[in-house]
Amino acid sequence: MSSKREVQISKALSLLLRHSAVKENIEIDQDGFVLLDTILNHNRIKTHKATLEEIKSIVENNDKKRFRIETRGDQLYICANQGHTIKEVGEGNLTQLVNLEDFPSVIIHGTYKKHLPLIMKTGLSRMGRNHIHFTFEETNESKVISGMRKGCNALIYLDIPKCIESGLQFYKSSNNVILCAGNDKGFISPDLFLKVVDRSGNVLEAE
Repeated sequence: MSSKREVQISKALSLLLRHSAVKENIEIDQDGFVLLDTILNHNRIKTHKATLEEIKSIVENNDKKRFRIETRGDQLYICANQGHTIKEVGEGNLTQLVNLEDFPSVIIHGTYKKHLPLIMKTGLSRMGRNHIHFTFEETNESKVISGMRKGCNALIYLDIPKCIESGLQFYKSSNNVILCAGNDKGFISPDLFLKVVDRSGNVLEAE
C-alpha cells in the first residue's frame, strides 16, 4: 500500500470515527466503537476500495496509533482512540488520572506562536472537540508523537498540581494522549500554565 493511499484511507477513517458517524447514521457506541463491517461498507471507505487487510495494516502501523480494533464475539469493531467531536462518545474508553502520582511529570500542549496572544488572553480551548489534547513527551520537532502536531513551534506546560486543585478532569488515551475537557466553558485558564516556551526551551511571551 502506497503512503498516499494509506493517508487517504486514514483520513476517511478519522472523519467517520471522530466526527461524522452520527451524522451519517453509523451506529457508534459510547466508547467510540463501530462495527468494522459497517465501516468497510461505507461509501467513504468503498470509494478507496479499502480491504480489511489494509485497514488492519493502517491500525497497526499508524505513526500516532490513532485507531484500535477490538474483537467482540465473532465480530471486529474499530474506534478512534481520541480526537472526537461526537458528543455521544464519552470517556469510558479512557483512563482517568485522579491523584498526582497518576500524572506524568509534564503535560504539554503544542501550538503555534501566532496563536499565543489569544491563548494567553482566553486560555486553551477545546474548540469543537470533546477534549483539549496534550502530550507528556519532551521531544525535538522532527519526531512524530501523539497529542501534538509535528510543526508546533510553541509549547504550553501545565501546572499540574494547580490543575488538579482547580478540579479539572484529565484522562489518558490508549495511544498516550493526555486529554482534558477544560472547565464548564471548555477552557483551561492561563493562570494554570507553568511556562510557555519554543521547541528549544526559550521562554515565549505573547506579543
